[in-house]
Amino acid sequence: MPKHRVPPRFILILWPVIGKLLLVIYGIKNLKADGSSIISFHLRRYKGPIKVLNDGSEVKTGDTIMELHLNNAWFKRRRKLNLKASQSLRETLGCSAQDLHFLAQQVAGGMFGNITALHGTTLLHVAARRLGFQVDELPDSLWNRGARFYMAGLMQLYHLRGDEVSRLKDKPWELREVWLSRVALLTKYGPKNP
Repeated sequence: MPKHRVPPRFILILWPVIGKLLLVIYGIKNLKADGSSIISFHLRRYKGPIKVLNDGSEVKTGDTIMELHLNNAWFKRRRKLNLKASQSLRETLGCSAQDLHFLAQQVAGGMFGNITALHGTTLLHVAARRLGFQVDELPDSLWNRGARFYMAGLMQLYHLRGDEVSRLKDKPWELREVWLSRVALLTKYGPKNP
């Protein structure tokens, strides 16, 4: 499989500016008011054909879904600590799971209305699968190539490439779509019944 293009390091100076623009354009908010969460989000209406998830849940046109994003500021704080991908992977997974527990409590309590599912596109789909997300391939499109190029730049900027881990450095980073139904979120991460 051919290696995919990654942004040259000298243009990565533009990535924080692009990130701030995306926050404004999409209205992306941090999951926790204090900005400490690894997860950010925005709510949107699903516009595609009916999507049947692995647990049998359906996402229909017009349903509200929560679009997940990673909080770049969280990674920036870790970068200042000089953590590399191999050192911080466990922390990233642990913090993501904590945020999903927090999100499940919010959803169970009626926050965010009646969202049908969580959705995202990511290069970190192996980690997302470990967290319980369904991972699907994306079609090759100009939009997806642009998203992959941008995310590959973020991976470089925040030292998430994992190049020092031999099993990761030769693998191409593929952009994937990830889904987690409301039911699966509450089952896996929700408050437990006494």
